[in-house]
Amino acid sequence: MSRSRYTLPCVDDSEILPALSRARYLHRLGPGSVSAAMTGTPLPDGVRQDLMLPFGSISDEAGRDVILSGDHAEAALAYCHAMGSKFGCPGYLRYLFGLPVNKALLSGYLMTQRALRETTPHACAEEIARTALELLSRLDGGREEEGGSVLDVFAGVGQMVYSYAKAGFRVQAGDNDRTTVDVAVSNMAVAGLASVVEYRLADGPATLASAVSTGRRFSVVHLDPPWRGSYQYDLTRPFMLEDLAVNVGELVGLGLECARLVVLNLPHNVLSSQIGDLAARLGCNALVQYQYVSDFPASFGQAPAYFFGRSGDGHKSSSRLRAHDI
Repeated sequence: MSRSRYTLPCVDDSEILPALSRARYLHRLGPGSVSAAMTGTPLPDGVRQDLMLPFGSISDEAGRDVILSGDHAEAALAYCHAMGSKFGCPGYLRYLFGLPVNKALLSGYLMTQRALRETTPHACAEEIARTALELLSRLDGGREEEGGSVLDVFAGVGQMVYSYAKAGFRVQAGDNDRTTVDVAVSNMAVAGLASVVEYRLADGPATLASAVSTGRRFSVVHLDPPWRGSYQYDLTRPFMLEDLAVNVGELVGLGLECARLVVLNLPHNVLSSQIGDLAARLGCNALVQYQYVSDFPASFGQAPAYFFGRSGDGHKSSSRLRAHDI
């Protein structure tokens, strides 16, 4: 299978780690045949058959109550075709739980219309989970007192949860939308992961604050925070942390109080200087992971993850994530 490369570049901030001396690889997201035909049960009134949501700003509720199943496999392929064509890659094909999205839906997995637009690509999710596992194995001599556990408080339909569970973690996941949680619970059952994944209907920031106040410990806190509904996705300007619907600095800080590693997913055009400033304020270090997905333009195909770490006891110290920790 062909693969595509990503690098971990050094950016101009003393709190960001230097680049790795070696590159790693992601599974290639290969082209797939696309049909615009729509078969099976029709979508609800007002939902276009091509499943496209606007690329501009949308409300927080948009697309959450539309569940896609095997009946919508061809329309999901058409969505991939339309999205790829918009950015110059008509062969783009989104993968879900390790399968091309149409085959995933035909195999019994579910997703919401919004998730089709926003879910982390499968190959990126797999690489994020693997990198988190490697970092943990090297931090503080590989101490594993938390038992390989992840808290994901903006978990969506479960792509990152799936990848963490497949990497050997036990996962507690939450989302604030009932339909999304129902879809995710079904997906974990289809994947055979129900015994290692617990999903809850819950507010993300409140869940994290509760974990800290009750003294619960995790190996990883994963954050994929929602954007403000008014944000216009614009590749010509940087994404600012202020465009998020939550106080991400506060959440990363809380995460560091109950986990050895905090993983933050953000749009690829976020300002690296803001990540450096955030790490400096929190007294931690940050590793920037850029991932280049093949069959998508480099300007759009990066799905960055940021890894924030302190010492294993969750307190500020001189312990650092180093380039050779991966």
